[in-house]
Amino acid sequence: MDKQHAGERQHFRFLLLFYDSLALLCVWLVAFLARPAGAARYPALNLLIAFACFAGFRILLRVYKQVLRKGSVHAFARVICADVLAAAVYVPLSRALCRAPLSGCVIFASVFMLLSLAARIAYYYLYRLARQQKHGLLRNALRLFTLVDIESRDESALLHLVLAPVKRDVSPINELQNVVERFAIRGDVTSITQLTKGYINRTYLIETLSDAGHVHKYVLQRINTNVFPDVDALMENFKFTTDHLHGKLTLPATTRKGAVQMLRPTKDGRAYLRDDSGCWRMLTFIDNVYSLDIPDSPDTFYYAGRAFGRFLREMADVKAEDIKTVIPNFHNTRSRYEQLEKVIQKDPKGRAADVAKEIAFVRARAGCYGVITDALEKGVLPTRICHNDCNLNNILFDTDSHLPVAIIDLDTVMPSSPLYDFGDSMRIGTNTATDDEKDLSKVSCDLNLYEKYARGYLEECGSILTKEELALLPLAALVITSEDGIRFLTDHIDGDTYYNIFYPGQNLDRARTQLTLLGDMERKLPRIVGILKKLYDELGLEGITDEGSIIEKWKISEQ
Repeated sequence: MDKQHAGERQHFRFLLLFYDSLALLCVWLVAFLARPAGAARYPALNLLIAFACFAGFRILLRVYKQVLRKGSVHAFARVICADVLAAAVYVPLSRALCRAPLSGCVIFASVFMLLSLAARIAYYYLYRLARQQKHGLLRNALRLFTLVDIESRDESALLHLVLAPVKRDVSPINELQNVVERFAIRGDVTSITQLTKGYINRTYLIETLSDAGHVHKYVLQRINTNVFPDVDALMENFKFTTDHLHGKLTLPATTRKGAVQMLRPTKDGRAYLRDDSGCWRMLTFIDNVYSLDIPDSPDTFYYAGRAFGRFLREMADVKAEDIKTVIPNFHNTRSRYEQLEKVIQKDPKGRAADVAKEIAFVRARAGCYGVITDALEKGVLPTRICHNDCNLNNILFDTDSHLPVAIIDLDTVMPSSPLYDFGDSMRIGTNTATDDEKDLSKVSCDLNLYEKYARGYLEECGSILTKEELALLPLAALVITSEDGIRFLTDHIDGDTYYNIFYPGQNLDRARTQLTLLGDMERKLPRIVGILKKLYDELGLEGITDEGSIIEKWKISEQ
């Protein structure tokens, strides 16, 4: 929900109480201040009793808390209940304390209040009835005569009874709220906020309030079916992975909620919801955490290495056949390059000529892209169940201890090589700039951060890696940085069909950042080999026997 909607919601909450109270006040003023002959002898006392009754019951039933926190149909029902009880107490109490006969004025006031309450009650139940799909005629009638959007629980739908008809477009929020209400959640929706991080799925923070006044938070995601066409396989993987890791994977700051986000099923027990608006899933929300795009300290990156290393170790007992491949060739860098060449030939948006320099840079390294893929296909490297998207921002850190709490974004958990995971972490974490930095002079590979992450990662999972995996580890960051540069460049030329962008040309900025980072890694490759060899020696791991042969594997052709 954007800031405009949030501000309007707060405005409607106060209007609900203001106009409802104003209507009652007008009744009291007419009845007791402009009284005819024979009316009550104590108008001021009568007015005080009226305020005490209605305000008192609203406080007792927590009406003000409900309205200010929620402002929904449920809050409106609280207003009705409080006013019904207040009216029932007010009439006999004012007559007894003020010794007033049931004059025409008192009768008028009582009837007016009861009719007002009856109208509000009738509206409330008509509104609830109209929300049921089988009552389409009633829903259309209320839309026509009250200008109310029946599909919404928005405050504007409640104010037509209290003299404040409001017209506004709430269809995006309506759609989301209808989706949310089909999941097994607690309480009524009070807030929907889009979270802008993440390139693939659209993600929203959902806040609800239960009848007991407790706030609950959930994460709603619209699955990108262009990226994940087989949603059944995706969700089967997701549920298998979360069930396997829940209670097993523990990180330094893991809470009782666990180190992964668990699925919240739909009301009919399904893992996800599929309807005309798309495919949706609901996840648990982990509070008191934050994420980072780049490390804020070397220690942070060290613990990130430990987190992803432990993830690999805890998934080591999962068989490859237990996890489906939802995106074939996801980390096949050679295949990604072939896709780029096909898109260049098609050039659907006429952008290829403007990125000739970037294309030439990529083509000069075409012989390097199969260094990991070839070893996997030949069986030199083992296939393992990996995260496959080990960006730093897929780790949640505790706001107090600044230690890892959970690992998120498990859509790409598939059979692969941990070299891709390691390289992806280095690609994003050692970059001294953001991933869409326009000033390329800020882009470089921080070797101090590289060593910190590598130490944490190898401390956790180095013992399960083979000699061949350790030998190729120095090239992992170069391969995956190449791959991401290729993917961003491909998407830019293809018209931005894969990654979410927030401004025109963002994918090109991302591609240039990755390719610049790759160039810096190439210059620093001998030092990278030296860092890893030193760590292997300290941890008792055997991987690099000939430093020159590792460097020689990354050959750049002359243009």
